[in-house]
Amino acid sequence: MAVLTTFIQQVIYGISYGMNLAVAAAGLALLFGVYRVVNLAHGQQIMLGGYTAYVVSTSLGTPYLVGFVAAMIAMGLLGVLLEYGVFRFLRDRPLTDQMLASLGVFMLLGTLALRVWGDFQARTIYMPGRDSAILIGGLRLDASRIYTVLITIVLFALLYLVVYRTHLGRMMRAMAQSEETAALMGIQRRRIAAIVFFLAGALGGAAGALLGGLFNVRPDMGFQPLLMALVIIVFGGMGSIGGAVFAGLVIGILYNLSVFYVAPTLGDLVPFLVLLAVLMLRPEGIFGLPQRRA
Repeated sequence: MAVLTTFIQQVIYGISYGMNLAVAAAGLALLFGVYRVVNLAHGQQIMLGGYTAYVVSTSLGTPYLVGFVAAMIAMGLLGVLLEYGVFRFLRDRPLTDQMLASLGVFMLLGTLALRVWGDFQARTIYMPGRDSAILIGGLRLDASRIYTVLITIVLFALLYLVVYRTHLGRMMRAMAQSEETAALMGIQRRRIAAIVFFLAGALGGAAGALLGGLFNVRPDMGFQPLLMALVIIVFGGMGSIGGAVFAGLVIGILYNLSVFYVAPTLGDLVPFLVLLAVLMLRPEGIFGLPQRRA
């Protein structure tokens, strides 16, 4: 019985971690699905989102949700700035050029974070439930992990409403299907691009605030979530938000189980083994979208 209880507990922890990764991956999936770009600087938006939440909620003493919302807004605005200052000029360039440019932005933002905070010291965000637990039968679950799961559910519900139940969402999906047809319908590509970059950046900021609340905030905290998010969007299907959620849950659970039952050093290897298997069996991903047609 104790073995089963421990297993269930680790699965729940995996779901919590996977949902947080899925938030980060959803931003990348949204960018690729509508704008056809892979923004590697997204990892630093996750990191800066964590620092924003730390400064607003911990240093200034405001409630955690205030810092969480501030992280989303700040990283959303940074996303718009990146679209105007970088990606707009690379819109028709090869994907490799876009990735190299975003890698340069990744390095720049990382250097700026080190200049501002000065070291790699871990900083703690005081998330509600961080020092308490919920008892369910024989299960003892960190309240903060349940808290993050609830937040991610709300986030994905709001994202679903925006993408599938609003006029803005219809324009975004029209852009994803065919930019040429969308332009003939009067949809302004630049306006939609700015909105998509805002939403993707906001999701990155949310992921940073969530991961920073569960763990700690550091200048190098964005690298691992970025790698995981890239694995997740390829696993789930490039451009598929639903695929990102599904893949995030699978990766989160497998990662947590491998760390707990096998070895902590092998945890980062498991997602890439899963990705390798998926690419061999279904290269387009589990929920891969069809190729865009003019």
